[in-house]
Amino acid sequence: MYGFTVVGLVPMIVSPFCLCTTVTGKSLANLLETSDKGGSYRDEHPWFAARELLIRELNAARSVPLIFVVEDTGVEAELSHWTVATEIDVVTLHRGSWATRVQFSALRPVNPIWSALDSVLLKPGDDQLAREAVEPIRRHRQPLDARHVHPYAICETPAFIVDDAAQ
Repeated sequence: MYGFTVVGLVPMIVSPFCLCTTVTGKSLANLLETSDKGGSYRDEHPWFAARELLIRELNAARSVPLIFVVEDTGVEAELSHWTVATEIDVVTLHRGSWATRVQFSALRPVNPIWSALDSVLLKPGDDQLAREAVEPIRRHRQPLDARHVHPYAICETPAFIVDDAAQ
């Protein structure tokens, strides 16, 4: 059902869920300069839920995509590049202060056709997903928007990533 990607020599199924976060154009340029084989992203917000998702998905042999949304002043935010998160470390620096480091593989550009934020849908709650699995109810999804992507959002992995990862 989901596409495949390769981490090392082990094929992994792409998770049904991904992470989205924002970067500035300048930050993205720096990531692109150094990420031909991978890189890292740092944030001051604790990514506890993202770390739990990554651990759960890696234990199930699924890779978790990470989508970068470029957000610059005066320019509408859009999906720019995606990658596969390989590790998330959250460190408590002192009371109420954290540092998160997300390790990832090489960046891939998002096709401009899919660059709009609403190309990605926010992950519905676990209760909604459970109901959809057992009851014949209508699926309800909310598109990603600029106010939900800070500091990061957990979303459904879009088809363009599943298709790209399978290649």
